[in-house]
Amino acid sequence: MDAAEDSAISTCPLCTCSQSRTFQRIAVTRGPATGFYELRQCEACELIHVDPRLHDGVLSRLYDEDFYFSTGWALQGVAELVMHQIQCTRQRRVQRHVRSGALLDIGSGDGRFVNHMATAGWNATGLDFSPSAQALAQGRNAGGRFLCGSIFDHDFAPESVDVVTLWQVLEHIGEPREFLERTHALLRPGGVFIAAVPNIDGLSARLAGERWWGLDVPRHLVHYSPRTLCAALEHTGFEVLRINHLSLQYDPYGLLHSSLDWVFTRRHFLSDLAKQQVPSDLTPGEFAYNLAALVLLGPVLAPVSLLTCVAGACVGRGGFIEVFARRR
Repeated sequence: MDAAEDSAISTCPLCTCSQSRTFQRIAVTRGPATGFYELRQCEACELIHVDPRLHDGVLSRLYDEDFYFSTGWALQGVAELVMHQIQCTRQRRVQRHVRSGALLDIGSGDGRFVNHMATAGWNATGLDFSPSAQALAQGRNAGGRFLCGSIFDHDFAPESVDVVTLWQVLEHIGEPREFLERTHALLRPGGVFIAAVPNIDGLSARLAGERWWGLDVPRHLVHYSPRTLCAALEHTGFEVLRINHLSLQYDPYGLLHSSLDWVFTRRHFLSDLAKQQVPSDLTPGEFAYNLAALVLLGPVLAPVSLLTCVAGACVGRGGFIEVFARRR
């Protein structure tokens, strides 16, 4: 990692406190952002952030086309069916609070959710800072409009949006205070903010340690617990309506992935295999060993991961959470 491509974080990105402690140290050994990182926890608000932080130009290179699971899926038909059901579930959760109107999906990725909501009659807009994501979304030609950049790059009219959604995106935003203030300003009074994030205080994170899938260093710039996220929302003028601790989409797979990473010779072998993106430098011996470990341990760890995640959700320690808040 080039020192010119990263910067040390001297103050908390949420409350600007200059006092923090080391929460965890992470070594990234693959990809274009290899190096050593620290997760630091603010002494005041307890938000956890990655240090150093890569510059935006470098970060954008970590979100290429393959990041969005757009190509090379195994079992393509099954994957498409699962993705459709995910969008239907998200639609139901949005419409519990707002039946229709203008929706802004931040970090819209390949555009599936925006496409789905546009088809359902919403005035849906997707925003993603990755040009690859915008190209993928527009190429689908399935409804909605798509913008490239951040929320600060576009002149959205104040109080013009009914719902803002961020599905596993808020942890990628390195200026949470400014972002939440900007989001609050563009929502209509009574508008709803929905964010799904990894829970750094969840049971899965505690069990998996540095191999936890939800860390995703250095792409995830900040890490929330339910307490820190709710406090941040309330401080910027939102009323928290509810927190959902059960994520069958992310949590069981995330814990299974994290558990297997302690055994594999390379991290992320499970997701690389699923996307048919196994690194070319993986030797035949390594591949055979990792595949054998998956075949032998996967059937045992999968139900254990599911039960563990459900148990965590039951005691308010889900590995991935969804927060629903209303603009006051």
